[in-house]
Amino acid sequence: MKKWTKKRKREVVEMLTKEIKNSKISILGNFSGLNVAEMEKIRDAVKQNGGNIMVLKNNLLEIIFKNLSKDESISKFISGPTFIVWSKEEKEIEIIKSLLNFQKDTGKIEIKGGLLYNEIVDKAKIEEISKLPGKKELEAKVIYLLKSPSVRLIYSLKSPILRVINVLKNLNK
Repeated sequence: MKKWTKKRKREVVEMLTKEIKNSKISILGNFSGLNVAEMEKIRDAVKQNGGNIMVLKNNLLEIIFKNLSKDESISKFISGPTFIVWSKEEKEIEIIKSLLNFQKDTGKIEIKGGLLYNEIVDKAKIEEISKLPGKKELEAKVIYLLKSPSVRLIYSLKSPILRVINVLKNLNK
């Protein structure tokens, strides 16, 4: 792997500063002992939910969060081999769930904390958020709740008619 030039580092810092500033979620995690296949698996899981993941040197991450004026509060999460996950899409819960599922399955990553809508969140808060239903689950529940009364009404109107038909069939026999 080639060594990054100062120009390349500056470009990455500028790009990620803009990306993270406009993102809804940014999670920092620690990885150790991941092989290439496992790293690809976690990248795919994050990308399926509209997120991005990148492994960066800690000093570059510190510069990025310094540019965002979050350096002092987020620096406690930056240590060891660190990756960052960010997304502009509204699938925060799905991304968090995919990371925590990967963590549970392999035990090779550790979610440290990050930003959620520009608010600092720690590992405990991220785990709490992961227990919430995702956007698709909420949409399904709302549709069910909206559809439920009309279905009940139809069945309650059909029920007496069906009873009469059943009684008439029994009398015919």
